[in-house]
Amino acid sequence: MKKGIVVAGSINIDMVFSLPRLPLLGETVSGGRFAAHPGGKGANQAVAAARLGAPTVFLGCVGEDSWGDFLLAGLQQAGVDCSYVTKVPGPSGCAGIYVAAGGENMIAVATGANSHTTPEKVIRAREVFSTARVLMTQLEIPVETVAAALELAKSAGLISILDPAPVKALTPEMLSLVDYITPNALEASELTGIDVHCWNTADQAARKLRSMGPETVIITMGKQGAFFSGPQGHVRILAPRVVAVDSTAAGDAFNAALAVALAQGTEPDIAADIAAAAGALAVSRAGAQPSLPTLEELAQVVKLPW
Repeated sequence: MKKGIVVAGSINIDMVFSLPRLPLLGETVSGGRFAAHPGGKGANQAVAAARLGAPTVFLGCVGEDSWGDFLLAGLQQAGVDCSYVTKVPGPSGCAGIYVAAGGENMIAVATGANSHTTPEKVIRAREVFSTARVLMTQLEIPVETVAAALELAKSAGLISILDPAPVKALTPEMLSLVDYITPNALEASELTGIDVHCWNTADQAARKLRSMGPETVIITMGKQGAFFSGPQGHVRILAPRVVAVDSTAAGDAFNAALAVALAQGTEPDIAADIAAAAGALAVSRAGAQPSLPTLEELAQVVKLPW
């Protein structure tokens, strides 16, 4: 069985400010700490999948600036295949991340080189789709590029996972290409018009999202866990209890563990349980990529069926 992962997505330098609390509009909050880490939803998911033992290929762009080599090194050190990462003129993508003492965060992103991740670049990498099992993609790269990746995945028989963040308008044609969509509660609310604030409203939103195209919907609900809705049924998934430190890469850890488990042939609802455990582990640590668990660490908190 093919077990490889293809990730088409963003790569950023994360400028992380750890603060006593998040600032209000127009307010300055002092007394925090600063650190710079490699990040971006796509790169985080690629690193997370590689740390979980999956052969992982990343498709994306970095800038010809001082951060480009730093970002590439972060992927390569994790064991990610960077053969299809392109250096382009201009700055690399950058995210300003503000993290409160309780782990909540606010994020602003300057797209930079990620806007150069075009459909043509994905199509030129079509051969990697023939050797993989799962595609992960997100919306920090152009929507038309995401659509091209999903089309390639569908034609190659891959399982596709779309993390719809940041939320953008998605056509019915594009959603019909998605096997798994994994919004958080806020994103599910924006996509469906249903205010997702409890299990019942998560169920309603998940059913509506499934009617829009994706076969399986998993709505992540923070410390509550996640709501799974698919052909196998509708299940509340409880996350392990942890002390929240930084939720920045929780969704990326969740998606990567889901992808790795599905690539191993794990049943979807069990794969979602494993994903919730990975997300909880990431929340318990600071930083984006530094917080992502290894396979050994994940196996200590949840049973892995492979």
